[in-house]
Amino acid sequence: MDPVLFKAAEAGNIGPFENYQTCSLNQLLTPDENTILHVYLKNQSSEPEFTDFVDIILERCPPLLFQANKRGETPLHLAARYGHSNVVKVLIDRAKALPADPESGVTKAKMMLRMTNGERDTALHEAARNSRSHVVEILTKEDPEFSYPANVHGETPLYIAAYIDDYSWGQEREKVIDEILTNCISVDYGGPNGRTALHAAIEVGDHVSETARKLLEKEKTLTKTTDENGWSQLHYAAYYFRSPRVLKVLLEYDASAAYIAETEKKRTALHIAAIQGHVNAMKEIVSGCPACCELVDNRGWNALHYAVASKDKKAFEECMENIPELARLKTKKDDKGNTPFHLIAALAHQQKQWILVLDEGDIYGLNKRKLSVDDIYVGDFGEIQEEILESLEDVGSGPLGRRHKVLRRRND
Repeated sequence: MDPVLFKAAEAGNIGPFENYQTCSLNQLLTPDENTILHVYLKNQSSEPEFTDFVDIILERCPPLLFQANKRGETPLHLAARYGHSNVVKVLIDRAKALPADPESGVTKAKMMLRMTNGERDTALHEAARNSRSHVVEILTKEDPEFSYPANVHGETPLYIAAYIDDYSWGQEREKVIDEILTNCISVDYGGPNGRTALHAAIEVGDHVSETARKLLEKEKTLTKTTDENGWSQLHYAAYYFRSPRVLKVLLEYDASAAYIAETEKKRTALHIAAIQGHVNAMKEIVSGCPACCELVDNRGWNALHYAVASKDKKAFEECMENIPELARLKTKKDDKGNTPFHLIAALAHQQKQWILVLDEGDIYGLNKRKLSVDDIYVGDFGEIQEEILESLEDVGSGPLGRRHKVLRRRND
């Protein structure tokens, strides 16, 4: 593309193109195969007040409407990305004026809306990723029957919108989610690694309880949908705990979600809350589904075993004092016969503050090696103590293999 024509396209100056051969306008290309429409749309920092340049160019060279650059991006992809809603309307109107495909019967407008780039993103993916709610409204109302599938990364438009973590775009993101849920007849909630838009919203955290309610009103089965590691939405809410509100919403829609155990270590959301030291999350889960306290992992550990494994003495004491259902688990044994207090006895050798937590008496019984809590604490059983301490480290990872840690984000 000649530099003079490139600059004219950037500025939306139609003059230099008036005397150019109409049939050759689509051959004016940059090294990335951007057409004059791509160049124009990329250079508009805000929505153009007038659409004359796009109108006139398409009038003279209609093939530019569907012409993609090297990345497979059509003018509609760029107009959606940059939020040029007036241009989006022009492009759709131009496509509507063309005859439908004779074989499929699909209109040219819908064909354009469904076109994907090299990463299989549609224009709706682009609009969702950049929180362009006005564009999302236009696109979804034009083709409400289409269930926009995932791109090469496994991301659907709804997942992308839910996963945006940008405070400045918070309200726009909520509008994008609303438009997709309201206008699309068939919504795809999927994301990468088996996650859903609800997993994503919980991880991000902004206004998550409100978003969760909207998603569950549309699709109640999301509470039972797990990622590739078997983590439910409740697991995520326990791990990324910020306030009880999202847990309340999830349990309100389906309290049985508290029974879902992950694939490998068979941990429930209550186990995850315990290992993270999230006492208020534990309270909420137990309140919503008291019987889930009975569930153990693949080693026979209950939630109180995990509260010890968190090595958060304060959190453990709060569980004992304020959650009676968990306090009653103190005598329950794992597959090796160890109660939570057997674990504490070993931990007290490493972290002396735990000595104060040890109870007196023989109520905890013996483990399968015939050892009491006192034996482990005061006896010469260094190898067994070390074995228990190693077990406290082997509690599994967070979602998708992440290490267990509390992520500090804005509160819900």
